[in-house]
Amino acid sequence: MKKSLNKISLIFCVAALFFSCEKREIPIFDIENGVPIAGFNGAFEQTKITFNPSEDTENTITIGVSTLTNTDRSVNLSIDMEKTTLSEEFYSISTLSPVIPAGSFTTDITITTIASSEDLPGASDEIVLVLNSVEDAEFGDNSVTELSILLDVKCPSVDIAALVGTYDVVGSTFAGFFGETDFTREVVAGPDENQITIIGGTYITEGADDLILTINPETGSIIAVNEDGINAQVSYGPNFYSFLPGGRVLTCVGIIEVNLDFSASISGNPHDFDLVKQP
Repeated sequence: MKKSLNKISLIFCVAALFFSCEKREIPIFDIENGVPIAGFNGAFEQTKITFNPSEDTENTITIGVSTLTNTDRSVNLSIDMEKTTLSEEFYSISTLSPVIPAGSFTTDITITTIASSEDLPGASDEIVLVLNSVEDAEFGDNSVTELSILLDVKCPSVDIAALVGTYDVVGSTFAGFFGETDFTREVVAGPDENQITIIGGTYITEGADDLILTINPETGSIIAVNEDGINAQVSYGPNFYSFLPGGRVLTCVGIIEVNLDFSASISGNPHDFDLVKQP
């Protein structure tokens, strides 16, 4: 699939290109003879590209210049490897040397995110692109020459029914502390619409109740849990599930990520409970 970022107006400073008339101070933007100013397009808003775990996804990034010429103009880009946190296994870039064609204001590059159902990038991972130069152009005070590109990790659709099955527990923050030894769970549908139940809940050795998740069918976000259910039956009293935002399901690859806290004597201890569906 291809997700193209909207091509909005050039974000570099065009004020430098304005010239005053002799009698009236009316700015005139000269796209043929003005000073050519270059920069990334659309970077006043947060730039995101889509990562779909089930298939490779193409995303478009645009570089622009403020004037037209009758010759091609070469562009030089680089990746800031010190600032870039997204692993190279998750993306590829079509070129770092695109060309703005003669008679055009812009050129595009394609960043392809590479599908992976076994491992996912972090929610805060990013690619940082640097615009080093555009032939016969310069950068203005407001030109964006460094672009931080974040990820939007999502499946193309949400199929809650596809979550039913057997899962491996791949993340359980206090499993070692509680001495948890059971790292598989069965997930069943219900009890209500847009809900699934994780049988045995979080910490089986602690007598946890089943964990019921309510899911937004449009986004896959987890929006509630059964907060009357026991999370951990520790010596200083039972603690109950307390919902924290940020959990999600990726139904296309069978991943469940839950953010929780304890509610009672050990509240204030956020913890994750992450599951991956067995083949």
